[in-house]
Amino acid sequence: MQIPPWGPLAEVFMLDSGWHQGSSLLGQSSGQLRVLSVIPSGEVEDLHALWQACAALQAQGYPVMILDGLESETDQAPGLEDVLQGCSSTALPAHLTQPHAIASLPAARGLQELADWAQASGQPPLGQLYRHFRNHALLVVLAPAPLLGAVCKGVQQAPWLLVPTKRHSVVACYRALKQVFMDTGVMPQLLALRPAHTGLDPLLKSIAQCAHHHLHVEPLAQQIDPEHPRQLQRWALQCLEQGQVITAPEPAMLPASLFAPCATPSPAWNH
Repeated sequence: MQIPPWGPLAEVFMLDSGWHQGSSLLGQSSGQLRVLSVIPSGEVEDLHALWQACAALQAQGYPVMILDGLESETDQAPGLEDVLQGCSSTALPAHLTQPHAIASLPAARGLQELADWAQASGQPPLGQLYRHFRNHALLVVLAPAPLLGAVCKGVQQAPWLLVPTKRHSVVACYRALKQVFMDTGVMPQLLALRPAHTGLDPLLKSIAQCAHHHLHVEPLAQQIDPEHPRQLQRWALQCLEQGQVITAPEPAMLPASLFAPCATPSPAWNH
């Protein structure tokens, strides 16, 4: 069963060492908050696979929170915006009693608020999330490319671009990749979630070639079968490894305008 590893598309072969590389993270991430940035494909199956990977991490004792930039906060469904406007420095609790229940917050407005503050202040936005989510091991920021690029300024770890199955999606994927690359200076990595029996998806090569031709940088790419337990386990550990480590910002960097008194919402348990 083929598992293309991290690396150029030409290097498509089985890497048994992937598990050991990922396993080295166990014991290293305690007390750290990592932020994994993901550009969605628009396909429900890919979101389900992402939730499975998060559940695999939680089963190993790494609490995960997903900030859903595809959904806006409302009075009925408060989210990141409400968290940022809370005056308390108490972090949201992390729960591991049900590993398959992944905490998720609507975050479209909150992420935009962070992006606006970062543009005005010149400070990296992701650091402002530490105080609220420091009880978690991994924070997954799921958002469209324009929003993700704005909140990922200053990161060194590449976001993931989930590649849809539709043949006509090459141009849309390239535009999303270019947007984030131009905004952050970091080339996203391509990730196709496909059954192993389908073989290597030619979309990966098409998007990579398009980026290399126009941007003169070839993105790294990987294809994973999330229904294969071993591959899912490897991918879950890669989610942790790929996350940007963030630490507590200096007190002077805290944006007071974001911390007006407001009720703190409870996370929504989606799965």
